[in-house]
Amino acid sequence: MKFRQRAFTLIELLVVIAIIAVLMAILIPALQRVKRQAAAVVCKSNLHTWGMIWHMYTQDHEGKFPVDILTWRDLVQQYHQDEAQKITLCPRAKKLYTDGAQMPFGAWERTWDGGDRSNKGRPFASSYGINQYVYNVPRAIGGRDLDEVWRSANVKNANQVPGFGDCAIQGATPNHDDQPPDSDGHAGLWGSSTGSEMRRFCMNRHEGNMNMMFLDWSVRKVGLKELWTLRFHRKWNVSNRWTLAGGVTGDDWPQWMRTFTDF
Repeated sequence: MKFRQRAFTLIELLVVIAIIAVLMAILIPALQRVKRQAAAVVCKSNLHTWGMIWHMYTQDHEGKFPVDILTWRDLVQQYHQDEAQKITLCPRAKKLYTDGAQMPFGAWERTWDGGDRSNKGRPFASSYGINQYVYNVPRAIGGRDLDEVWRSANVKNANQVPGFGDCAIQGATPNHDDQPPDSDGHAGLWGSSTGSEMRRFCMNRHEGNMNMMFLDWSVRKVGLKELWTLRFHRKWNVSNRWTLAGGVTGDDWPQWMRTFTDF
């Protein structure tokens, strides 16, 4: 006795396709969310490594940070072996600006002083930057007051002093009255950043957060609005106009930041 092989009808095929489409619509956002969460974990791991590097550097220099402002990478290079530049790049910001990357998902490239091609002929690139108030500077430059500078990691409440983290460029000198970015990724680099260098750290790479290493060498995510509550320098007003303690309201923030957690 022969059995006829039954084929799918057009309606059955359409139903299967519809079910697959629904499942994809559910799964793809979940997979993207997991991918973003994994990138944030790797970013924190990178910064934990940088915490160890800066800890070793300061231990070897009587607790002090470097004097030079622009070349932190050169000064700490002997404390790590990272030829592939894995720890210098946040997984969410690997592509160079010079290759068409857009902020906040881009990495800066060292081009000053003739550039830096010590890494197998490749230019040094990073998506992290330093709080320039930690430098052991001999004189006031870049808009800083010498009374504001930390110089050392051995400070009170070090877990509230930002040291190194997600940044649009090699570093920044924020002030508590700095304006937030007008739009997502509006870092205001170089001359246009005068008075608003907080924008360099206010990088929305991790779902309304950025990752930061503090002077106690701890690493954690920091809400973008929380940045104004941290003590970037010694005279920082933690109750400034951009904090809840200072009376900020949701409408004071740029539209793109209004849904983020208030601090």
